[in-house]
Amino acid sequence: MGIRVTQRSNQRGQVAVLFALVFTFMFVLFAMVIDVAHLINNKINLQLAADSAAYAGAAWQARTLNAIGMINYRMRQDLKELAMRVQVTHLRHNRNFPRGGDVINGAPGQADVDAFICQQAHGYVSESGVIYADDTNLCRNASAATGGLPPIVVPPVIAAFDPFEAAIAAQIRRIADAADKQCAAAAHDNQDLSQHLVREYSARSKYHEQQIGALADFLNSIPTGNPLSQSSSHPIAQAAYQSAIRNLTPANRSSFELEVLTPQESAPPAHAVGGVSPRFIAIEGQPMNASLLYVNFNVQGDGCVGQPGFLDFDSMDAGVSKVREVVTYFAVKASAVPDLLFIPRLWLDQNFPKIEAYAAAKPFGSRIGPENGIDPLLPVTGRPGNQSRIINFSFKPGDSLGMMNRKMMALFDAFHPLNPQSRPDGKRSRGAWPEPGQNSLALRAIHAPTVFDAIFYTVFPDPNDTNIGSDYLQPQFAKALFPDYIEAWDGQAPGGIAQQNGDALLQPGTPNPYYQNYLNGNLGRSGWVRIDSPGTGGGDAYDTYAEEQAESHGVSVAVGLPFITDTTARDFGFATRELVHSGWTPNGRDGQNRIGYSVKFVGIDALTGKLQVTTSSGPKNIANFPSPASSDRNGSNLSHTIH
Repeated sequence: MGIRVTQRSNQRGQVAVLFALVFTFMFVLFAMVIDVAHLINNKINLQLAADSAAYAGAAWQARTLNAIGMINYRMRQDLKELAMRVQVTHLRHNRNFPRGGDVINGAPGQADVDAFICQQAHGYVSESGVIYADDTNLCRNASAATGGLPPIVVPPVIAAFDPFEAAIAAQIRRIADAADKQCAAAAHDNQDLSQHLVREYSARSKYHEQQIGALADFLNSIPTGNPLSQSSSHPIAQAAYQSAIRNLTPANRSSFELEVLTPQESAPPAHAVGGVSPRFIAIEGQPMNASLLYVNFNVQGDGCVGQPGFLDFDSMDAGVSKVREVVTYFAVKASAVPDLLFIPRLWLDQNFPKIEAYAAAKPFGSRIGPENGIDPLLPVTGRPGNQSRIINFSFKPGDSLGMMNRKMMALFDAFHPLNPQSRPDGKRSRGAWPEPGQNSLALRAIHAPTVFDAIFYTVFPDPNDTNIGSDYLQPQFAKALFPDYIEAWDGQAPGGIAQQNGDALLQPGTPNPYYQNYLNGNLGRSGWVRIDSPGTGGGDAYDTYAEEQAESHGVSVAVGLPFITDTTARDFGFATRELVHSGWTPNGRDGQNRIGYSVKFVGIDALTGKLQVTTSSGPKNIANFPSPASSDRNGSNLSHTIH
């Protein structure tokens, strides 16, 4: 019997071949679906990491701008303080000085007093040690306005044998000699005081300008153009890098790169502050061209004549302004070659697929101070229509008199003490010359924000509990949002650790070690901005007078001082609590209390297209690329070119 071979047995295994072919296709399709989904997830994750980096960098920028704004207001306080000392403290003995409640409560007007520094009155102690009597006022009696004191004529003794006549002549001679001695003692005191004030306040303004310049350099020294790394030492770069990498998935980490986009270099302004070329920020100083007028007494014959003198100077700045055409922002480019499950290693090594993400954020909502030219009373060089060189400032916008307002001069005069005979005190040791730490009403008033200050500056409240409890009504808010890791440092505590001392210091948290590399030595140590400048005194007759101290910049509103209430504050030009608060929450509706700068995201298309800013010369468009149609819209350069 033979063996039969059937057709059916020859078809066994064909389904397995077909299944292998179909499974391979299905597996590849399945792998592609998984990898595409994984790739999309990693792209989303990379964008979130870039957003975190941009926000972190902009937050550092915002905090640094807050510190610049705080220091800039110190410069404004210095200007106001110098004006008060010159126009009131050392003018209040002069003839026709506006004084008394009738002036304070009356209509304002230009003071008709001679604006010449004069201190020789009512207990004044001269440089040579001559002490004036409490009822003597050489400023009034021998001023340039009166032509000086008439000579004291000593009559000749006709009858030499008459002892009474000889005694009278000798007494008149002693009076004449004493008068000549007082006049001679005053010869150069007012000139020396003027030179001392110019030296002190110029040093204070330059010191704060150096602080601001160092902070601007700190912002502009952020490394750009190359990928950052774990070892990036700049604190802003490190904050951005760490914020990004800690938000990455493991698949994105192995080949992750983060680059800070570089703003195109722009020409520095005419009075640029800071040494690094303006990139992320440009700061411009406000140099003054001013004069101090003083009385120089001289003995002429047996009379005393006050002769006017002038001291011109241009060594003091009134503050700084931010160049608005240079927009401060923080933009990053993040890239990664994610580790995918089914993509061959060879493809990954050839940078496929490489994903990229862009993000940008910027500080907003505040200001560091007004632009140049906003205050019409500053003696600024070359200002059309204002050739006045008198040290002055505006109490409110549109103010045409400032400190030379009769009402304001009388008010600040009232804040100065009287001597035991109820005359304007001229003796420094009795507190007639306001100094920090003396609880001086005059300094408290001059440091208080004016209406002008509250509108054009961000006025940071004093974090000292004693003041903010009554002045700001939100003590915890003020304390929490005071510029936090660039705190004031008074240099008194062991090891340079800042401590509460006076009116303007905040107990700091942990110092940021990165700041030591970027803030130069005159800013303090361990990341704190020192609050007071080194004094220039100790080498002249006025010693430490008007030197800056830790208590020199306390900020509290004027309400509560004599004559100043909630209803009268604006009449005198002082900001109320509500006006100061308006700078914290500009729209006044959302209930989100804010002081200083906040941060917002900016679309990268907005940066690579056009931004419009309002400047002193009108609106300007800022093109962040030379051409909005450039093919390099996602490149590494963002420019600040005026379009």
